[in-house]
Amino acid sequence: MSLLLSLHSFCQLADSEIRNLKGGRVKKDSSYIYWLPYEKSRKYLFIQGANSKMSHTAELSFDFKMKRGNKICAARDGNVIDVKYDSDRGGLKEEFMGDGNHISIQHDDGSIAHYWHLEPNGVFVKVGEFVKKGTVIGSSGNTGYTAFPHLHFQIIDKHGKQILPRFQTKKGIIYLRPGRWYKSINI
Repeated sequence: MSLLLSLHSFCQLADSEIRNLKGGRVKKDSSYIYWLPYEKSRKYLFIQGANSKMSHTAELSFDFKMKRGNKICAARDGNVIDVKYDSDRGGLKEEFMGDGNHISIQHDDGSIAHYWHLEPNGVFVKVGEFVKKGTVIGSSGNTGYTAFPHLHFQIIDKHGKQILPRFQTKKGIIYLRPGRWYKSINI
């Protein structure tokens, strides 16, 4: 079965396409292989993924459950293009939507990785800085529109479309599945 990207109005993959990717039912896949966005040998629960019914409806993003203060690492080399570090507000009210501390890193192909909900003063990089994958860039928190401490991770391509990334894991190169623990084997 070949993978056809039938994107709907939100420029997302259909649920059946996501299931096929997670199940390895695709022909050659030459997409970039990301490192897990946290320290080597650390293991976190992947709680919510692409098109989740909780809060990721029509969204190709990932939530890793983490306590406040856990180290966040760059999943790929790139230039820091945006940061917010001064918020101490968070919760499940609309008023917190703009309060999420975050880091945005642009890669050489024009795609951008977003790391959200960082703790107050939990950004360790500056706009314009080049970071190598595996570099500690921040610490997890609970700022912005969020119910509990976690890392929200998302990739947007150079055209503004969300990407479902593959990751290097102990089980090989895979698309992650919610409800499973993933240990970083970053080299």
